Amino acid sequence: MSDRGLSVSGLTFQIGGRTLFEEIDFDIAPGEMVLLCGRSGNGKSSLANVLNGYFPENGGNVKAGHIKLDGKELQHLSVQERSWSVRTIFQHARLSFSMKTLREEMVFCLENAQVAPDEMNAQIEEKARHFQLTYLLDRPFDELSGGELQRAAFVCADLVDAPLYILDEPFANLDDETSRIYMDYIKKLLQRGKAMVVIDHRLDRWEWAERWLLLDKQGCLHDLSLVSPEKKKELLQAEGVLVEPPSVERRRNNESQETVLELEGVHIAHTEVKKRSFFRKKRETMPLLDDVSFSLKKGTLAALIGPSGKGKTTLFKSILKAMPYQGTIRIGGEDIRNLKPADLYSKVGIVFQDPSLQFVQTKVLNEMVLSVRAWKSAEEGREEAAARELLLEHQFEEQLTKSPWLLSQGQQRRLAVLCMTVGKQQLLLVDEPTYGQDAQNAKKIMDKLTELCRAGITCLFTSHDEGLVEAYADEIYQLKDRKVRKQR
Repeated sequence: MSDRGLSVSGLTFQIGGRTLFEEIDFDIAPGEMVLLCGRSGNGKSSLANVLNGYFPENGGNVKAGHIKLDGKELQHLSVQERSWSVRTIFQHARLSFSMKTLREEMVFCLENAQVAPDEMNAQIEEKARHFQLTYLLDRPFDELSGGELQRAAFVCADLVDAPLYILDEPFANLDDETSRIYMDYIKKLLQRGKAMVVIDHRLDRWEWAERWLLLDKQGCLHDLSLVSPEKKKELLQAEGVLVEPPSVERRRNNESQETVLELEGVHIAHTEVKKRSFFRKKRETMPLLDDVSFSLKKGTLAALIGPSGKGKTTLFKSILKAMPYQGTIRIGGEDIRNLKPADLYSKVGIVFQDPSLQFVQTKVLNEMVLSVRAWKSAEEGREEAAARELLLEHQFEEQLTKSPWLLSQGQQRRLAVLCMTVGKQQLLLVDEPTYGQDAQNAKKIMDKLTELCRAGITCLFTSHDEGLVEAYADEIYQLKDRKVRKQR
């Protein structure tokens, strides 16, 4: 290839005693987008982090003939030095930020770019308007939904005019309408001559992309643009990143008359910060959900859908009494206001949008043992054996002694779901259960939730994957215009 664009030769990466990929070569030309696909845990995010310099600066061993961008060798540049040439939107968008709010983050980026102070505010306001995110400028990142964090990451990535962009699961927490807006943004970057690496498990979004690279479980990289469509499909299926969708006939009619979850006239508001100047702020209370009323019967697998940042995760928090609300929420006929925290958590389990917040042990096996023991889902003395069996069944044989925080996002999600589904809860709340999952593992997670519901647990999950919702949900509730309405 020419001196322009990205060129990688003989790249090998080892971490934790494992070689994730070995002697791989690839090029990306200016204006070209490459979709990097593969099973969860195969090393896609690690490859992205080698390119942006996070590795080996933060661990692991990297060897390469060269890693060049526009003819410039990147290997000896730090993460900060590379950030002017390589812009990354991380799979976990919160990791993209150093400051507390989007405005502060944008100021930080512009300061590093040596933009004149008297020009910053105008640039910030213009970018926020362009991405329709003015309302997020002064809200703390810790209060934002996963989708809002991803949208904020796009804004910050656009502040620096870099030749290479790496997007790791960029649409995982975004609704389809917002995803289409940002897809148009991606195509405009390509038209401007930017090289781009996109990591995604939703292959259907990228049919228009000419080049797909498959990173297999042996650490080999396959350029699928060099094989026939039939061979491409064969390789994707063999790696478990392309599976036949489940039939909608798997849905079942729920004949139970026992109500597990009941919401009656629930109102939820959040406090929004309005910035009048750099030093003056005004707080306003804004309605988020208004007069929400619905109920779920025992054994129901229900989906809660709706645009990003409109209150789905907040509703989950209210059901756990972690967010103030007005109205009535009952679990098994009991008003949750009358339940002590221990009693409430014995009835309701949750898998967070960010699964890493749930872990308390330093090893995967110990985390699973703790859950088995806490929920008494195995005979005394057999907790470790039961935990090990569950982990091996879900392909964690190589991660048993690894820290949960060192797993890939997809592996963390699977572990969190597994830990929370060994109990005897009446209600399970699962926020984006298949986020960061390849097709095979997404199917396993949803099949597990279906199995639990058939055994009598009630489950309410959020998702932006319309096909998955259609295939698995017994009932669908849509959050729109601050209301929750039953669609099916």
